[in-house]
Amino acid sequence: MAGNAAIYIADPGMIGSKVFNSLTNVSSYESLSDGETATGVVFHLPPGRVTINFMPGEQIQRHLEGLTGFAQQTITDRDKMLYALSRIYHVQLVGGCVITPDFDQDGVIERFLRDLVSRLNGLLFIHGTIFDYDGERLDGLPVAA
Repeated sequence: MAGNAAIYIADPGMIGSKVFNSLTNVSSYESLSDGETATGVVFHLPPGRVTINFMPGEQIQRHLEGLTGFAQQTITDRDKMLYALSRIYHVQLVGGCVITPDFDQDGVIERFLRDLVSRLNGLLFIHGTIFDYDGERLDGLPVAA
């Protein structure tokens, strides 16, 4: 079964070859488009493929309202919650990530996603948790022991 994650970017202008070419463990990547409109990107890594599908603009606000509600329910520290809500408020691009065949046991794909989000100054939603661009856990569902 494929793995899933989401990335949240405030500056869509950062998405492109300058960032993509700086990523490690990427064998190749290719853009996805529908005519003249970019719809995503596929990254090929040794353990699998990460397909990032850009959410259509008309769906982003409703999606971010859901993420805002999730953050309000799971982040207990007031300052951290206000910070997370501010970061979510400024998101302009949401990328739904499909990982095939799934996340690898060595963590290569998860490290790739964290590196990508770091370079894009974004947020990463993975395993029921929101992570900041620097890898700090903003909070989320309890981590299984």
